[in-house]
Amino acid sequence: MTATRKILLALAILALAQTGVLAAMVIDRVRLLTSGREITLPIVPVDPRDLFRGEYVRLGYDVGRVPANLLEGPRPRLNRPFYVVLEKKPDGTWAPIKISRAKPSEASADRIVLKGRSTFGWSSTASPDAVLAVRYGIESYFVPEGQGKRLEVLAREKRMAALIAVDAKGNAAIKGLIVDRALQYEEPLF
Repeated sequence: MTATRKILLALAILALAQTGVLAAMVIDRVRLLTSGREITLPIVPVDPRDLFRGEYVRLGYDVGRVPANLLEGPRPRLNRPFYVVLEKKPDGTWAPIKISRAKPSEASADRIVLKGRSTFGWSSTASPDAVLAVRYGIESYFVPEGQGKRLEVLAREKRMAALIAVDAKGNAAIKGLIVDRALQYEEPLF
């Protein structure tokens, strides 16, 4: 085999591997959005600005502020994911009831586990009364041009919620935005 053929074969294998990795990422996202368990979380207003990423809405959630005293077991390691168990309240909202470093097994229709990360890390001197800022990877949503400011107003008026898909590993993705109890924006699969 000539050197040119070896280089072409190596490049073809490399291109195939890269395509495979990208395809796996897309398939994983599609699987989460199509088969993940759905929950609805009310949105609290956050004011975003990013000129380079296009128009998007920055989303905040009540479940993004979790009391540190809900931690069961050892503290999560710095920059490592941890798990927040949410429980559905009678009014249909979700509230955190437990934090754990290991993924708990929750088998109830009224409970769901989300994988999160602390926004500011875990302080070793934090009091049990401290509140942790948690991000779940569902804090921004790209919207059609010209819709961002309108959605920010709706969030401030507490008229908006997010439809979230959650898989068995606790990964979450936004399926769409609900305005006045009706699905208004739906995340495309591709």
